[in-house]
Amino acid sequence: MEAQHWPLPLKWLHFALAILVTFQLFSQLKMHAIWKHVGVAPYQHVLYWAHMLLGTATFLVILLFWREICLSRELRLHLFPYWGVHRERIWEDIRGTRRGILPAGGMRGGLPGFIHGLGILVVTAMGLSGILMFYLILSAHGVKPAATYYALPKSIHSLVANLLWGYWGGHLFMALLHAVKDRKILRIFVLAR
Repeated sequence: MEAQHWPLPLKWLHFALAILVTFQLFSQLKMHAIWKHVGVAPYQHVLYWAHMLLGTATFLVILLFWREICLSRELRLHLFPYWGVHRERIWEDIRGTRRGILPAGGMRGGLPGFIHGLGILVVTAMGLSGILMFYLILSAHGVKPAATYYALPKSIHSLVANLLWGYWGGHLFMALLHAVKDRKILRIFVLAR
């Protein structure tokens, strides 16, 4: 079966997520140090505010991605290939990978779709916990809120950040490995029809 090509809106959303999530991951490395400076004027925390504001933009892109998931049966079957032929492709892809054969690109379910589905779930958890933290910080007038209701979303955000780092690195590695074997995989970055 020939894999379905990526629709243009998904290419744009993937591109936006790639840029925004990369910024969020790297800017997050400085968040803990910035928190130690309590009472410093907000304009001195440009990276901190950029992380929060671009995090909000990232969450909006995630919502748009979920809209596309809800509207497209093919995309749902690709990202969540838990039934029928799509699940069988996961096992076929695993067997092929063990023999050095990389799965085909595009929307076909299988192992790449399963991994992409896990990625959208992880990035969604990161976005939800980040938005909740942002709301709690704003409601506390820009300072660290009370630990009683801030600890849980912060713990989730920190845990999911580690999962997202793993996903980001693995996704980048596999994309580069695929690109070495077959340059057609890079078509997802051609932001035109």
